[in-house]
Amino acid sequence: MNGRNQQQPSTEWLPRCYDTLEEDNTGRSDRVQAAVAMQAFSFGPFRIIPYARLLECGGSPVPLGSRAFDVLCLLISRPGEVLSKGELMAGAWPNVTVEESNLRYNISLLRRALGDRQRDGRYVVNVPGRGYCFVASVAREAMSFRQGHQQTWQLA
Repeated sequence: MNGRNQQQPSTEWLPRCYDTLEEDNTGRSDRVQAAVAMQAFSFGPFRIIPYARLLECGGSPVPLGSRAFDVLCLLISRPGEVLSKGELMAGAWPNVTVEESNLRYNISLLRRALGDRQRDGRYVVNVPGRGYCFVASVAREAMSFRQGHQQTWQLA
């Protein structure tokens, strides 16, 4: 140790959707959890930075409501997988009972923000009777606290 105060970054400010990206019960240290939290995801012309609650298109912010943002985080955390409506509602509205219409409304807002048409399904696809799936290729960028550099890799 070099004698400096090695304060660990807090993860309290993370959005709810980050619970699905990295479970808290893994036994990992705060430093590892914070490193995992400092990530961005890119797809098409979009970039989402969950810890900043920011969606960008070509470097410009895209307005998106809080619940629609949480739904997007949940979907991109598992690209190519069908997430049930129950999973999405539990993740975006934890400890709250909501109607399925709330999810449909926020999926609609999300699709509108992404310029996604239901017929084309470039990003979010409805799988009838099962849920929703994020179908675009997603790249994950990890940002280092200390070195200030980014690393990018494709999610499978």
